[in-house]
Amino acid sequence: MAIISAYTLPGERVLPEGIAYSSAHGFYAGSIADGTIFRGSLDDELAQVWQPPGKDARTCVLGMAVHRDQWLVACGGETGHLFVYDMADSALVARRTVPAAKTLLNDVWTVGGAAFVTDSARPVLWRLPLGATPQAIGEPEVFADLSSAGANAFLNGITATADGTALLVAAQGTGTLWRVETASGAVEQVHLPEGCGFCADGLLLLGDRLLLGVVNETREGMIVFSLAAVALDAAARKAVPVGKWDDPRFDTPTTIALARRRLLVVNSQLTRAEPAAPFHVISMDLPPLP
Repeated sequence: MAIISAYTLPGERVLPEGIAYSSAHGFYAGSIADGTIFRGSLDDELAQVWQPPGKDARTCVLGMAVHRDQWLVACGGETGHLFVYDMADSALVARRTVPAAKTLLNDVWTVGGAAFVTDSARPVLWRLPLGATPQAIGEPEVFADLSSAGANAFLNGITATADGTALLVAAQGTGTLWRVETASGAVEQVHLPEGCGFCADGLLLLGDRLLLGVVNETREGMIVFSLAAVALDAAARKAVPVGKWDDPRFDTPTTIALARRRLLVVNSQLTRAEPAAPFHVISMDLPPLP
């Protein structure tokens, strides 16, 4: 079967941001512009509207995560809403709102029985109890204080260690990486070599210790986006850079997912003066990792 190099998200002003992949249901991408959630098959170049814009008071979607291959959890950005959908029948399982006047719910990861959500407007990590049934879904609460990441931390990408005992959180605004214990919420900075920044949006853990991130940096006055990898130590308290890769197809990439040993990368077009259709999720080989 031929490999599809790009998947089209239908619409004139999609501005996609988040992505999640389920081996049973396909990939999901969300629109930061109007809250549409798309679903795509790896074998079809054209994704479909799965959740139309505005439904369930969903006007914006950023990061998303799959929970136990059953539910899709989606972040509502400045609305403060978190949405949980059943991937089998598309039904809304729950909608919850964080208790904060100013918020920017950016990315999410699920581990154990909870979803953990980064807030780019304030340096906190939210926890949404999920449980095993819709009735067991709780209310979001502040789980960890990451104010030590700085006033301009802009918390963004999040994932978990392979054993689920810690979360890895990118402070994109300060180029730092943080470790949060899933049991206690204890926070510590992941040590990177001096002068090594990690301004990451989406994160993806490959194997036990290789962390891949969509990063940005300024080169000759231009913002350049790349994939960067760091190798974690056994406790995920130290990391060293092991590679960085560009792709001429990148168009303000934001988040990544792994599907059938290939990377799915969201091209958001968010830094374009005039974003224009078509909007894509691109597919690429894994870079030559150590």
